[in-house]
Amino acid sequence: MIFKHTEEQIKYQGTNKKRNYFEGWYFKHVSADLKNIVCVIPGISFDRTDSHSFIQVLIKRDYDGKPGLMTEYYKYSVDDFSYTVNPFCLAIGNNKFKSDGIELDLNSENLTLKGSIEYSGLTGIKRSFISPNAMGCFAYLPIMECYHDIISMNHKLTGSLLLNNEVIELDSGSGYMEKDWGSSFPKKYVWLQCNNFENKDASIMCSIAHIPFLGTSFQGFICNISFNNQEYRFASYNLSKILEFNYKNNMVSFNISKGDILLNVKAYISEGGMLKAPKNGKMDVVIKEGLTGSADVSLSKVSGEILFKSRGNHCAIEIFNINN
Repeated sequence: MIFKHTEEQIKYQGTNKKRNYFEGWYFKHVSADLKNIVCVIPGISFDRTDSHSFIQVLIKRDYDGKPGLMTEYYKYSVDDFSYTVNPFCLAIGNNKFKSDGIELDLNSENLTLKGSIEYSGLTGIKRSFISPNAMGCFAYLPIMECYHDIISMNHKLTGSLLLNNEVIELDSGSGYMEKDWGSSFPKKYVWLQCNNFENKDASIMCSIAHIPFLGTSFQGFICNISFNNQEYRFASYNLSKILEFNYKNNMVSFNISKGDILLNVKAYISEGGMLKAPKNGKMDVVIKEGLTGSADVSLSKVSGEILFKSRGNHCAIEIFNINN
């Protein structure tokens, strides 16, 4: 069964952190008509020269048949960052982020974004003592450069946003939430997420990355797929294996096995918008995220029985430094 979300997963992890540390939350919203995608990334960055809190936005807008991609980085002081634990509420300036919705009041010369969105029916992931979050047993190790967790694989939206005086309606749209914290993003990785399949309950998140560990490194991965109140987890820590991985001509594909279950993903990358990512806590690495990619996903048994097969649209994809 799919586990329900609790406040424990979304809470701030950086209490008493003051140097070489970042923490960020990722809130993705896709409108019911699939014309608009709004990603909002609040967070905090601690380093010796430029500690600050921030909110990044990445927006794919289709207005009067004219698509556009917009990005903005709103910088705040560390003092503008506050939070409560239970219930969780993260505040940055006049903006609030909770497990059941967000309130935005963002202003810059190029982009104004205001309004509120409510979330319902959050879909958490399976957790246990051995695997307290998406990192599995690695969650207990204090030496990882980046920790990752999934807050909700899929949920429903209610509300609207005002983007430069134009209304973005998000009623009955779909949402996704995750978060990262630590010192740095991996030096090379693939990340993709999609919850816009023909099966409205279906959602997938995959991350394949270079992981430094005790003076060496390994290829770590997490792929989580949920549909029809079931979850399938493929990860470095649960005896899953990457059988094949390819990246060429704006297409990434990989095959992963776990026991008698096979996962095949073939994702097509779209034009991306620029975002900032952390290195030793400092937000000075530039990455590119596309919001309108597609992903052909197949889940099957070795015997040939198909468990799930569908194309997902409005797939968010990041490919960073993967050929180096």
